[in-house]
Formats: sequence, C-alpha cells, structure tokens
Amino acid sequence: MSIIAVEYVYDDSKADVIAENRPLHRAHLRELYEAGRLLASGPLGSNGALLVVRADGPEDGLGALAGDPFLRLGVIENRTARVWKPVIGPWQ
Repeated sequence: MSIIAVEYVYDDSKADVIAENRPLHRAHLRELYEAGRLLASGPLGSNGALLVVRADGPEDGLGALAGDPFLRLGVIENRTARVWKPVIGPWQ
C-alpha cells in the first residue's frame, strides 16, 4: 500500500452546511482512522482539508473517502489525490 495525500477544496457558499455537518464528517473520518485507513486529517488553508490515507493508489484513496458525508452533501468542490512518499517522519 502507498500513502496518498488527498486535498479537499470546499465550496465557500456552503459554509453553513459544512459547520452543521462537521460532526458527521469527523465521525466518519474517525472510523477510517480506527480501521487503520486514515493516517491524519485536518484543515488546509481557509477552505479545504488535507487527508492522508493508506491505499493502493490515488483512485483507491479517493474510494476510501467516498463515504464522507461532506461528499454526499456536495460541499466538496474538488478532490485531488496523489501518492506521497515521506522521507522523514513516522510514515517513511
């Protein structure tokens, strides 16, 4: 498995939907973390997030996040997934 960095860009016009559903989003991510699929996640800039997952490739990484309530609710404008090869740190 590879380490995949997934960047979310949120739709700024849906800030209320994001705030209202953030607990569901985080509960889903917590399940992925506890299953060993999600390594880390958190806000990125003012309108996005960075999620680091274990997956067989970028498409599998996006697939691992397919159940995210934010995706279902349409608040994610764009998702980008890339293989990331850390050389320093706990995931090298």
